[in-house]
Amino acid sequence: MVVTGARGPRLHICALIPPTKEAGLTSRISIRLFARITVCLALVTLACKSEAKKLVEVRACSAITMDAPGAANCLVLQYKWKKREALAYAQPFQFEQDSIAQFKADSGWRADAVRHSKEVRQCAADPSGDMTGCLLGFGWAEPRARATEDSTWLTNGSKHRQEIASCAHRRDMQAGACLQLYYKWSPARAIAVDDSIRRAQMRR
Repeated sequence: MVVTGARGPRLHICALIPPTKEAGLTSRISIRLFARITVCLALVTLACKSEAKKLVEVRACSAITMDAPGAANCLVLQYKWKKREALAYAQPFQFEQDSIAQFKADSGWRADAVRHSKEVRQCAADPSGDMTGCLLGFGWAEPRARATEDSTWLTNGSKHRQEIASCAHRRDMQAGACLQLYYKWSPARAIAVDDSIRRAQMRR
């Protein structure tokens, strides 16, 4: 390469050194590697932002719906999600929220165990015979109230069988009416006994 200067033309020293193949190859590899790393980092960043945004949307829909299908439907309508993807995100999120809520409820319940035991004893002796209704009056959740009544009922199974035997032999009233009048059974359980006796008589 000829360079013109104040002292006349002269050769540039770099022109005398041709680039090697190794130098060119290393340069191309470095550029490609750098490009790939840059693209990967960009994709990771976008993916993280996408997941964070999805979580925000799932939370928003879960807060205004009652269950996972409702939240999924909200995601489809409000945020244009695909139905399958919406369910795939909404179901585990709802399960997690339900588990947290149940854990908090159980913790609070155990803290008030003495009071609840007193309520159980009081409702077991309630004249109406409706233990579940009595427990609901104390603010119990219906599934827990029904489960407690069933558990208490099974515990006293031997006594209830004697009551059924006593009422089944009466001729002046049906067994169900007898159980309600004399033993304070709930109407639902008493009617179930009448139905059972009637079916047994039909099979004879």
